[in-house]
Amino acid sequence: MSKPKPGAGSLKDIEVKRREVFKPILDNPYTKGYEWPSIDLETSKTITEFLVQLLSSYGKYIALKKSGAHQMAEKPDICDKLTVGFNATVKKLEDQAAPNRAKLFTGIKKQKRSSIAGSKSYVKYVFVTKNDISTPLLTNSFPLLTFCASQSNENRVKLVELPRGSMAKLSKALNTDNVGFLSLTDDWTEGKDMFNLINSRVGNVEVPWLSSLFDEHPSLGNLYERPAIKFLKTAAPVGKSRAKQKKGKEAQEEQKKREEKKNEEKARGTKRQRE
Repeated sequence: MSKPKPGAGSLKDIEVKRREVFKPILDNPYTKGYEWPSIDLETSKTITEFLVQLLSSYGKYIALKKSGAHQMAEKPDICDKLTVGFNATVKKLEDQAAPNRAKLFTGIKKQKRSSIAGSKSYVKYVFVTKNDISTPLLTNSFPLLTFCASQSNENRVKLVELPRGSMAKLSKALNTDNVGFLSLTDDWTEGKDMFNLINSRVGNVEVPWLSSLFDEHPSLGNLYERPAIKFLKTAAPVGKSRAKQKKGKEAQEEQKKREEKKNEEKARGTKRQRE
């Protein structure tokens, strides 16, 4: 007498219809760590108000410049300490980050290592209206870029995320459309109170795999990590899933209906021809 087959839905039936599989998992260290520094809403609002008040004189100069009457006005000191817009801000940060990059891939020389520290103006504060920018591609690179543009581990570039609605306020104050990106150097005396607030309330960008960037003798060996490849042991159903089986059955039934309808129409046409 033959053994009865296990019933559908029984534990034994489920065991029979599953197989052991190994799924590869790649843990990439270079996609982790460089998140935006956290900042509370009240602090970000206060910083926005600081910027609106402090940059109003520059905004008036821009308005005169657009009207062609800027020659009558004195050029504000802040002109050489400020960047406005994505392109100008990114270029400034990339130029500032260049020595840090160079010392890793060329001979490590003292003059290159101290080039940022010896520069006349140091861009230390970067402001981004992240919540008003719909394209993440424009903002994603800023944590890594500001980290690389830092002077030292103790004197990092501060990345400040401004609250929603700040773009409109800054655009109005600066008489410039869509102001989403700003940077300021640390030697601007009028911004001292705002800088003190940022230094005390806004954390640094952390990039674990670039932690040796500011070491006395950085090496590529400390920068590159072996990818962690693991295998997860799990089980997978044998054959098609119920959803796929149901979908396939529905498709077959639909095809059958279409064929039956086609045959009926063909039969009617033949009948008419005979009549």
